[in-house]
Amino acid sequence: MRPTTAHIDLKNLRENIKKLRELSRAPRLMAVVKAQAYGHGGLRVAEASEDMVDYFGVATVREGIELRRGGIKKPIAVLGGFFPGEEDAIVQYGLEPAIYSLEQLRRLSLLGKRRGKPIKAHLKIDTGLGRLGFYWKKPNFPWLAGVELVSAFTTLAAADNQGIPTAQEQHQRMLHASALLGLRERGILISIANSAGVVLHPELHEDMVRPGILLYGVPPYPGTLDDFKPVMSVKTIIINLKEVSEGTPLGYGGSFITKRKSLIATLPMGYYDGVFRSLSNRGWMWVKGKRAPIVGKVSMDLTLLDVTDINGVKTGDEVIFFSDQKQIWEVAEAAGTIPYEVLCRIGERVLRIYHD
Repeated sequence: MRPTTAHIDLKNLRENIKKLRELSRAPRLMAVVKAQAYGHGGLRVAEASEDMVDYFGVATVREGIELRRGGIKKPIAVLGGFFPGEEDAIVQYGLEPAIYSLEQLRRLSLLGKRRGKPIKAHLKIDTGLGRLGFYWKKPNFPWLAGVELVSAFTTLAAADNQGIPTAQEQHQRMLHASALLGLRERGILISIANSAGVVLHPELHEDMVRPGILLYGVPPYPGTLDDFKPVMSVKTIIINLKEVSEGTPLGYGGSFITKRKSLIATLPMGYYDGVFRSLSNRGWMWVKGKRAPIVGKVSMDLTLLDVTDINGVKTGDEVIFFSDQKQIWEVAEAAGTIPYEVLCRIGERVLRIYHD
């Protein structure tokens, strides 16, 4: 077995979905499993949750194909849309792409008319994030035959209201666009709330919520949410211990020089595995329940810890990178990023071990 492992607790996943269902006023829930379910393993997460959700959300056609080939039957929305040449795969695998441009709409319309059956799709509305979508003030969306809209959705720019536009502003903009297009009259679902929206803004729930990171038990903003349990914990082991004298440079470039006689542990986990290089000389991991500072620059495959102040350390001892909400946020803040990236950056050679 590989010494560095990510343990995925599928029971916690299901409990988190149950809690999201309890919190949501919306009748439908789309589980966002893009980017390999935020590093947890897209197919395994989908298999474990298919009976509890109404939709799956992925970013690309390729991700949708992977779920279909794995046996997933629930509807799959491709939230990132599609590119020219992917239309046949959309039909073959029964995927439902987002539409954010007239060119996409025309391509789907031609395909739907050619096959004699409309293509199901989801209309993306830009209410303030400034990325993809028809502009909310005047959504220039022609209703073309061959396309059946299932939902219209937008992405919140600052669901915790720590930025602009606020969630409430985006909600009103979405309702404005909906009224202009007559979405309610056409029976088209409205979807706004992400993970933070589910927890903080019940008024945004509308017809379908789209939680992502809360599925995996991590708060979308700093702090803890005790009702949700982390699904992933990442562990490795000490493969070497070395006593070094005061004044010893460590790692590439000798960026850390010991100020005392020290005991240095080497771990078989580096930035390819998800230990951010920005954690060099500023991050830490947990050994025997205590923080062990990362010393020297994190390399591609190895990381050094100073375990001088931890009694009884030996080769083969377990080292925890993160295992709870607080630790995940601490890693993110020390690395200058967010928990989303921490989860997604756990590399492919880290063995995923699934528990249920």
